[in-house]
Amino acid sequence: AQAEIPYFEREVMNAAEKKRIAAEAVGQIEPYSKIALDASTTAYYMAAELPNIPLTVLTNSIKVALELAGKEKIQVFSTGGILSPRSLSYQGPLAESNLEQYHVNKAFISGKGIHPERGISESSELQAAVKRKMIGLADEVYLLVDYSKFGVRAFSHIADCEQIDHLITDDRADPEVLRILTGQGIKVTISH
Repeated sequence: AQAEIPYFEREVMNAAEKKRIAAEAVGQIEPYSKIALDASTTAYYMAAELPNIPLTVLTNSIKVALELAGKEKIQVFSTGGILSPRSLSYQGPLAESNLEQYHVNKAFISGKGIHPERGISESSELQAAVKRKMIGLADEVYLLVDYSKFGVRAFSHIADCEQIDHLITDDRADPEVLRILTGQGIKVTISH
């Protein structure tokens, strides 16, 4: 299995692309929505970009929860669970079972890889399990991945591409993979 990269290393990897993707994703959120944000660095950038509007956010990320703590109109729910010091997030059976209690309008997730045949994948099996649960409780699923994730097949499968409604990526993403995903019915948005 590929080791999970520590959060503080991931935070600086392709940061400019992730911030543009996050800003585009924030534009998809309406006041009074209920959303799920995973423990990705792009989700953290989304939390930083979110305006102080009435919103309910469900997350397994400590960084996302702390970022939103200063925005009093946003209600934050944490999954609880086993704390992963590498990802600064909660995971494991408790996080997964707690997620089953909720429904959200939109889930915003990321992963280590997106591959037309393999689907969405993650290096950590525990993180993948949490993301699968988030997908299952959402009306719409947004995948937030920068160009470096295209064609990558990481250790643990999260979801098939068909389970994703929207893909937000950057302008360096592989155009052939984007064409295939669009053909599978996924709405693709390129952040600039």
